Amino acid sequence: MSTSTASPQTGSPNIRWQLLGGDRFYIAARWGVFVLLVLIGWLLAQQPLWPITPSMSPILLLVWVYGLFNLAMTVALVVPTLNGLLNGAFIADILFISLFTYFSHDPRDLYYPLYLLPLVGAAFRLRTQASLLAGLLAAGAYVLAYLLSRIGPNNGPAPTEPVTLLGLMLRAIALVCIPWLTSSLAERWTANNRLSVELAEQKQQDALTEANAYRDKMRSLYEVAYTLSTTMNYQSVLDTTLTESRKLVPHTAALVLLSTGQSDELYIAASYGVSETDRQQRLQLGTGMLGQALRMSDASIVAAIGSEPELAPITALAHGEAACLVPLRAALRTYGLLLVASDQPNAFNEEQLGMLTALANYAIIALHNAQLVYDLRQERSKLLSKEEEVRHQLARDLHDGPAQALAAITMNVEFIKRLLERDPKRVLTELDKLGGLAKRTTHEVRTMLFELRPLALETQGLDVTLRQYLERFQNTTTTITLESNEITAELDTKVEGTLFNIIQEALNNALKYAKAAQIWVRLKQTSTALEVTIQDDGVGFDLQKVLESYEKRGSFGLLNIEERAKLVGGAAELMSAPGHGTTVRVTVPLAA
Repeated sequence: MSTSTASPQTGSPNIRWQLLGGDRFYIAARWGVFVLLVLIGWLLAQQPLWPITPSMSPILLLVWVYGLFNLAMTVALVVPTLNGLLNGAFIADILFISLFTYFSHDPRDLYYPLYLLPLVGAAFRLRTQASLLAGLLAAGAYVLAYLLSRIGPNNGPAPTEPVTLLGLMLRAIALVCIPWLTSSLAERWTANNRLSVELAEQKQQDALTEANAYRDKMRSLYEVAYTLSTTMNYQSVLDTTLTESRKLVPHTAALVLLSTGQSDELYIAASYGVSETDRQQRLQLGTGMLGQALRMSDASIVAAIGSEPELAPITALAHGEAACLVPLRAALRTYGLLLVASDQPNAFNEEQLGMLTALANYAIIALHNAQLVYDLRQERSKLLSKEEEVRHQLARDLHDGPAQALAAITMNVEFIKRLLERDPKRVLTELDKLGGLAKRTTHEVRTMLFELRPLALETQGLDVTLRQYLERFQNTTTTITLESNEITAELDTKVEGTLFNIIQEALNNALKYAKAAQIWVRLKQTSTALEVTIQDDGVGFDLQKVLESYEKRGSFGLLNIEERAKLVGGAAELMSAPGHGTTVRVTVPLAA
């Protein structure tokens, strides 16, 4: 029997056969019949089944021929080129069973039920009309075999008993009706089953289409969320929001309306599908749909927006039939509205409104973050400028102070010159005083200038400046070691100054509180950042307790290091534990 995979829409008669078990079941049934024939033939012939000889009973010979035929049908099942042989197998089966009937000479008619196998197979393989012909063929073959098996010199006259003839006629009629009725029922069952399959396939296809559409929308929302989360530019966030809204919900025009800072007034921050003149308009809020949406802070679908007075200044919306209004709200503050409009009535549904609401939520978070980043950058710039201004002012003040000392030294030099003529004995004393004053002044100037703004930072870089700065600690009880690989990056002077101040702060804390024998200052440059580490082997401290007490103590110290690192776009990490020293690590990204 054919194993064709024709779809139910083709109307193939084999579909019902495939649904009921198909060729494999049919071949298995044939082998079951073969086993039954072997048993019946052996009982009737009273002869051994093996070896096969010409003198063997015809029934046993037929059994073995039928077995070979079954083997051929089995091969045809697995060989595609021979598969078509299964379609005509029922004719050979009828012939075999008729021959069994003819050679049996058994009035019990043992082989009659075997006609059901080829007839049922034909019924499921053929249409109703062809099945009827197959039944007529089987009935004729059966009657002929039956009569021939009982007419002859050794079998006596033909049966004439009414009961026998009636039974023969009824069995023949059954052979005609069985395939016809079976085929009719099978066709009806197949049609119903085909319809059920088609409906199930359609539902499955619809569900798959819906799932794919939902998946695409979710992917779009994910992409929107990712894009907006990585966009720190205010206007880019707005433009991206409108671009993605067109992917999620088809529309003819879209606006992002934000507050001007004045009550009940909105301006168009970004738009799609409106003219340049429209983009310059200011919208006054009243009791219309815009004002209501902002007051209620609920997304909504509205109709007939073309007649809305609040939108009258926007000529592109004069023919609008439907719109989605989504408030842009973060925390307790409403920034404005996302308006998506269409010139088609009933253009939007609740699902689309939900998509736009999700988009608006992502957008407002991104807008809020962009504003915070902008404000932070502005504040950082102000702080850095102010810090630089203060440092330069302090440097000037400190310079002006020691300059007076230098002037005094100059005057003393002139005084000593005159003493050489008048009182030479006092010269050595005055020179000692002058030398002491000069040394103190020089040391004070160098120390203060170094702490405020080392000149070497601008001329020789952070590495050299640190080495010069650490020389002042040579005579202390704490050994300070500088470890540095080659620093090739060109750092901004503000960054270098901030890092220098952080190192100063960390060293002062270590020298004052750590009771350390060793302090290591490490500079390490990678491909993307400059890493500064200050580590000591001191007593350490409970970091959590210290951090919790900052507000109560009003201390600046370690917290100042973190704030300074943030000002130059870096990050500070503090690690400490009692008895295990303290490590301060600052990482500053290098400019691309």
